[in-house]
Amino acid sequence: MKLWLSILIALLLTPLPLKGSTPLGAEEVVRRLREVQEKTRDFSADLYQEKKLALLKEKIVSRGRIRFKKPDKVSIEFFPPESSQMVFDGKTALLYYKQEKVAERYSLRSNPMAERYLLFSKDPFQEKLAEWKILEDRESFLVMEIVPKVKDPLFVKTGLRISKKDWMVIGMDLVEKNGDTTSIRYSNMRVNTGLADSDFEIHLPKDVKITDVK
Repeated sequence: MKLWLSILIALLLTPLPLKGSTPLGAEEVVRRLREVQEKTRDFSADLYQEKKLALLKEKIVSRGRIRFKKPDKVSIEFFPPESSQMVFDGKTALLYYKQEKVAERYSLRSNPMAERYLLFSKDPFQEKLAEWKILEDRESFLVMEIVPKVKDPLFVKTGLRISKKDWMVIGMDLVEKNGDTTSIRYSNMRVNTGLADSDFEIHLPKDVKITDVK
């Protein structure tokens, strides 16, 4: 799979004021994330990703754009030099690699990698699924670590970077079991702007056929 498939999209949250300067516990942070999640109907943001492969020293940098609309519509587009686009509807993921003119469709059941996108519609903070704790608590943001309890997880560890100004998830650091790491940062985030279903469509050239991958 292409580079951008390593992205795990966390819940991006609408503003919620921070009360006082008392350090927050993990349970309170989770409560605030859940509360704001309920208010988020859609969002879009610019995307910056750094991928570090365990066998290579150099970083692989990608930039793009991400959109989300409840309950589970997702669109991710990466800009050149590796231009690609993905849309996900909760059941299938359609990937289009523009330079190669290749389109692939994956069903959720046959492609476990797509399950990361379900963080939009499922609550990742369930005791039966994961453990979580606060690693850093700085003036403007905090970092929460999520360690899954499920067998053979795609990511053995996920760090969420959460803004303390407006309670948005502004970044993630993901660790795969093979040692590969992915750092993701969001910017220019826009919430509840009324995204349409047409914002989650890929218009393929007539000469491009979709291959179903099992």
